[in-house]
Order: sequence, then structure tokens, then C-alpha cells
Amino acid sequence: MATKVAELRLKVRIDEGSGPVVVLLHGINSTADDMRPLVALLTLDYRVIAPDLLGFGGSPKPLDIDYTTDEHVAVLAATLDDLDLPGRFLLLGYSLGGDIAARYAAHHPERVRRLFLLSTPFYLPPENYVKHRFGTSYVKAVFWTWLWRVIGDQKQRNTPFYALAAGPLRGPVEEYIRAEELPIHWEVMARTLQNTITATTLVDDLPKLTMPTTFALGVKDPLVRPYELLGLQRLKPDLDVRRIGGLTADHLLIVNVPDRVAEEVRRAEENQLSVGLRTGAGEPLVLLPDLGNTWRIWQDAADNLAADHEVVVLDLLGFGDSPAPTANAYSLEDHAGAVLATARIVFGDRRFTVAGTGFGADVALACAAIDPQAVAGVVALAPPLPTPDASGPNPAYAGLLASRDAAVSAAGDERFRRAAGGRLESELLATVRSVDRLAATDARQLMSRLAVPVRFVMPEAPGSVPGWLTSWAASEPERVALERCPVVPGPGENSRFAVSAIRGEALPQPAGALTGRLPAARRDPLSARLGRVNVRMLLRSVVPLLVGVPLLVWPGTIPVAWVAVMLAIWLAAEAVHTLVGAIAELRRGQPWLVWAVLAAVAVVCAVALAIGNLVAIDVARWIVVVVVGLRGLAQLIAAATASSAPVGRGVLVLDGLLSLAIAVAMIFWPPLGNRLLRYTIGGYLAATGIAGLAAFAGSRRAARARLRHYLYLDPAP
Repeated sequence: MATKVAELRLKVRIDEGSGPVVVLLHGINSTADDMRPLVALLTLDYRVIAPDLLGFGGSPKPLDIDYTTDEHVAVLAATLDDLDLPGRFLLLGYSLGGDIAARYAAHHPERVRRLFLLSTPFYLPPENYVKHRFGTSYVKAVFWTWLWRVIGDQKQRNTPFYALAAGPLRGPVEEYIRAEELPIHWEVMARTLQNTITATTLVDDLPKLTMPTTFALGVKDPLVRPYELLGLQRLKPDLDVRRIGGLTADHLLIVNVPDRVAEEVRRAEENQLSVGLRTGAGEPLVLLPDLGNTWRIWQDAADNLAADHEVVVLDLLGFGDSPAPTANAYSLEDHAGAVLATARIVFGDRRFTVAGTGFGADVALACAAIDPQAVAGVVALAPPLPTPDASGPNPAYAGLLASRDAAVSAAGDERFRRAAGGRLESELLATVRSVDRLAATDARQLMSRLAVPVRFVMPEAPGSVPGWLTSWAASEPERVALERCPVVPGPGENSRFAVSAIRGEALPQPAGALTGRLPAARRDPLSARLGRVNVRMLLRSVVPLLVGVPLLVWPGTIPVAWVAVMLAIWLAAEAVHTLVGAIAELRRGQPWLVWAVLAAVAVVCAVALAIGNLVAIDVARWIVVVVVGLRGLAQLIAAATASSAPVGRGVLVLDGLLSLAIAVAMIFWPPLGNRLLRYTIGGYLAATGIAGLAAFAGSRRAARARLRHYLYLDPAP
């Protein structure tokens, strides 16, 4: 009798803890018990449910189905329906479990409040690969799919490898791949490899996902490389990417670094803000920084205010040491809710005043609108105050919108992402979402809900104060105070203005007025963060240019000793990195000796290269030959077999032929090979530097054009 998939149910091996529900899906050749290291950490805050997937552990193992992704999902859905779980849940899928989790979330969005994909294998359409790594990435994907097919075919072909696994080594093999009966398990494994992992539907499902989605992976993962995630983010721009670092952060994250995985899961769930400073005694006062800043911007003002206030300075949601939940929209209500929840923990039932600068001032106003019983008053220092149908420009708000557009543009540019060291999305996610939600807010509607005293301190720059705010303040002078300040009011250099405003005192005369020069207005915080990314982009462009040009123009042959010294420096840096990682593993109580030995070997090799040891130099030369040759083959294979490519096939062919020519020449005509290699590397570095400088200049021009557009000076850029 044929198996009816709809009647199958998974074995729920783990159902422990209490709180919000988290469902964990394990990887291939595994059971839910292999998720125990993570379960032990999550059950402190969650109810954790972990079934054995179809065909594994105690779940059914029919041999008349194909073990496609849809079959896995159908049985998982029926099993979870039978559990009658309360509300929506967090779904975490590891490796194979991630492919199944993504398809389940795409088909059942009403059940999943958040999706967490961990080390999930995927195969991008060729046009979505990173351009400068296309050949090697494509060939690697071809290799893995070939390897899965070869492994799956071993039983059917009755190869010596399978005979050995099913014969003398059957016990250890069954234990390693969690198999009760090896022949049955091998069939299940082969079909799952072919019909779920190789035929992964992740790239099809990802754009359909409506819930907040996180993709976390180890920086040492050989199956899923961090640079390939840009292709996924092109399919789902709001995908939150988390890179887990460390020497053991490979594909086996659940085994090697479960604490880091649990930390990433919780990081996106928490919303209690970090209290950066609590000082003084008196009336309760909460101070909020601007976007991108931390509590430290309020340090001087808080010390001054502590004489007559109990001061609490918070980091905003997504900034500083506060959590950065990916499931959060970062609306004013979200920010205000986190502030109110944290303030209740600190002050109990006592009412408090909230003061904020920039975006923090908007959050302070939202706190008063949401809970006037908790908030006694608001001091708003230069809030952007968005008004969608405003008739005139607001410089501060226009700057934020222009910076937001620049951030989105940079996040989609692989050169800027490389310059940011993979941190671009984590640095800008909260900022961009906050600005997006702020842009969709009508400040007039927010103000209409206020029932507590409010003091606005606005800069005197033209357009900084909308007309409706002036009219509102004039109509309710007993509750709304509006004052102009010759400088941009706020903490930091201008903290005395903030202190006077919070205490209800007259604003002091700016020191700049004595000389006829006023302090310069501050940049908006998002622009400042983008400025740091731009600086890194500039440095990453200048350095290759400074190295590449001399390689192109240097007369004669570059001495081998110079190359050996450069390789030695690189090896020494890698040795230091490995040694630091080994010490970190030792402190975590994890195996460390192998890493320390590798670091020592790297040091020995570096010293041998530095002193000109001929054997070491010859070994290094052969490593270069192999790497360059393999790269050439990869480019040619990609050009011949890929259905499409992010670069022209002619470029791939020329690149591949040149790489092979260099490798062959380095073997048979070393002087010619070395010269070809030198010119190729020099040309590549110089071109990279020039392209980077052009991108840097273009980014600055585009930023200025966007700002002029939002100031109503120019049409849309």
C-alpha cells in the first residue's frame, strides 16, 4: 500500500521549557537530540519544540516517497497542527532544516512570527553571484551538488565505499550519521540530498516571506560562504544577516558555538533597553540620544542634572548596548514602547520626564502620547517632526531622508559592503528602518495626542520650525513652549542649552555670539555613520592603487625576497589571529591545542620566508601556481557551463586563459610567469582602486543630489 504523506506525523522528541514557542529543525543525518546544546540555552526563556525530521530518528521512514521539500513540509505542518500551539512561533532551521523551514514559512505565514535560518545551504541563480568571485563560487556549487549525488549513489551502485560502510565499519558509521538501519537510512539520505538539498527551494521561497527573517552563518563555513549572502539580499533586501565569528564557527554551529547561536536568537527578541548611566537623586528623568549615538553623548549633561534629578540615560532600541531585534519595525511606537518598559523597571510607578535630542526627541514625544500617566513632561531638542504634506523644506529632516537613500544604495553595492567588512547591514538596519517609519509618520497627529507639558527647543535655521508647530504653541502657551536657539541644541558641545531647557531655565547666550561666529551645526547621525563607511571605502580604494601602480611601472623584476617578506607578513598576521582565537577557545573551555599548533606552524613558515629559506619560497611559489591554475579552470568551466553570468562570458574566458597562462609560465618559464603575475595583480589592484574611487565620488555626488531634492531645490535624482 502506497504511503499517504498526509497521514504521516513526526516524532516530537523535545518539548521543554515555557514561554514563547520556538520550533527547531535539525540538519541531515541527525535527530532533534543533536539540537540539545541549543535547547538547554533557549529553554530558560522559551518553550522549545524539536521534532525528528521525516526519515530521521524516530520519525517515519517510508521508502516509497521522494523526500522532497514539499513532503517534508507537509508532514511538519500536520505535526505542528496536532500540537495546537498557541499563537505564532519562532521557527529555526539548521542546515537541511533551514530549507524546510523557509518553505514552511512561505506556505504558512500565518503561523510563523519570525524565521531564523542557520547555515542553510542554497544555490543562487548564476546572475546573482558576486561578480569578482563568480567562477569559483559557481564551480564550488557544481562540486557540492556532484558530491551529494555521488554519496547518494553509493548504495545503488554497491561501490566498495558503501560495502566498507555497510560491512566492517557499519557500527561507527551508523553512530556517526544517527542511523538505526544503515540500508534504509542511506536511501532516505540519498533522496533528501537529491530532492531537498540539491533541489533547494530557498531562493524561490525567500522573496515570498512576509515575516522578519534572519540568516546566520559561521564565518568559517565551507558550505555557505559569507560573501554569497549578498545574492540572497538581492532577492530579499530586508533579510537580516548575522555572521558568527570564531575559529570554530564553521558549519557545525550547534555543536561548536551554541552559546553564540542562542545569543543571536535572543538578540532579535529582546526589547529592554540598556541603561548606560543612572545617577543622582530627585525627580525621575529619562534622557534619550539621537539616532546612531549612544548614552555617552549625554554624559556631561547627566552629571550636571544629577544635582536635582534621578537621571537614567538609555541607548535607543537597535543602538549602543541595547538589543537590535530584527523582528522590529523600529517605528516611533516601537522605540517608545521599549523606553516605557525600561523606565517602568527603573522607576516603578513614579512619573518621569523624558528629554531627547534629534530622533530621541521624537521618541520622547511618542512616549508621552502613548502613556501620559507615566510621562510627566517632555523636553524635545531639535526633533525632525516629519509632515508628509509640508509645503516647505525642513533641513534636518531632508538630511535624514537623503542619508537614508544613500544607506540603501550603499547596502546594495558590493564594493561598499566589502569596505564595511560585512557589517553594513548590522550598522544601518535599525537606522534605516527608524528613518523609514519616521518618514511615514505625521507629526501633527502625534502632537494631537499629547496631554502633558512640552518644551520645544529648535535651531534658528530656516525651515527648522514648521508653521503648524508655531501656531500650536501660540494657541496653547500654558502647555506648549517653543523656543529658538542660535545653535543646534542638544548634548555634547551644546549640553548647557540642554541642561537649561530641561530645568526650565532661560537658554544661555551662545559663546559664539561674542566673536560673531556660531558653532557649526552637527551632521545628522545617519550621515555620520555613512561617512565612516565612505572613509573605509576611500582607504580600500587608495591602498590597492598605491600597491597596484608600482607593480605596473616598476622597472625590471621585483626581487623574490620582497615577495617572500610580504608573504611572511601575511602569514604572521594569520598566526596572530589564530593564536588569539585559540586563547578565546581555551577560555570558553573548548579544544584549543590544535589551533595553537597551527599558529606555531604559521609562525615557523613566516620566519622561513622572511629569512629567505629557498624551500619555503619554492613551496610558496607552488601554492601560488596551484591557486592561480585552479582559478583559471574555474573561470573557464563557469564560462562553458553556466546558463547565465553576472559578467560577460568573454571576460570569463579571457580571465581563465590568462590565469592558466600565468600558472604554466611559472612552472616552465618562471621569469615570464612571475612578470605576468605581477602585471595581472598590479592591473587588478589599480583597476579596483580606480573603481573604488569612482564609486566614492559618485556616492558623494548622489548624496548631494538627494539632499537638494528633499530641500525642493531639484527634481528627483
